[in-house]
Amino acid sequence: MSRLPKQKYTQNDYIKQYDNISTLDFLIAGKSVDGDYSEYINKIIDSEISAINTKFKSPVKNDAIRALQNGYFCALNGLVSGAFENSRFFLERLSLLKIISCTGEKNPYETALINKEWHILINNKFTIYSASQFIGKLNHYFGKKLDMDNISVYTTGIPLCGIHAKKFRKYSEDIKNIEERCHISIDEKCSKCNKKAVKFTIALPKAGAIIGILGFLSDMNSKNLGKIYADYSRILHPYGFYSYPRENLFNLWAIDIIRLIETLNKYVF
Repeated sequence: MSRLPKQKYTQNDYIKQYDNISTLDFLIAGKSVDGDYSEYINKIIDSEISAINTKFKSPVKNDAIRALQNGYFCALNGLVSGAFENSRFFLERLSLLKIISCTGEKNPYETALINKEWHILINNKFTIYSASQFIGKLNHYFGKKLDMDNISVYTTGIPLCGIHAKKFRKYSEDIKNIEERCHISIDEKCSKCNKKAVKFTIALPKAGAIIGILGFLSDMNSKNLGKIYADYSRILHPYGFYSYPRENLFNLWAIDIIRLIETLNKYVF
């Protein structure tokens, strides 16, 4: 672990040195942050919630808003894991919300979340593990020119015959319809039995893929967001619990969420 050069930090110190010192380093070493951020963070959160409500129509936005509010509550009460778990969830959910907004109404991602069936598709291995997997499938059919919508997104999924797609009808699209709507030709075999595929069943992105896809759709490098997400994951695992002073947690969480919001908003808004 990098040696921390001083005991106390300000918001600017934290942001400037984040490339070398992560939030995890602060928690392990018990470093505190100077200042009173209570009024400022309330303005930041209120502004973020207002922006989310203004830009997005999907009910999925409520998950992102709740994550911000729950993180605030946990930080105020000295709950380290709860505070940063909500930060990680906010990052993931707002990123996914942006992806949903780029693919139009009746998006299968949105449907799976609202119906609480996301895990069923993941359990059946309808999964996108990386942004390159998602982008590669799109490029295969559309090349570099693509107007992403709620039909073309199915080509990033899994080709299935009618029998194997029957169980996932709600999350499948007829290949003929995709061909007609997108003006492309598709010749795929069922991934389960190798018969001629007649449908694409949507595949759902894991967290790392979500962040990479957000960068792709925003035409930006998502490396910084990936680094932030990885830091949150390391806070939660392998350690999970810390002897960090409860009274210092709110300031640390506040400057961290400010940095996250400032970074994430460049991709989302």
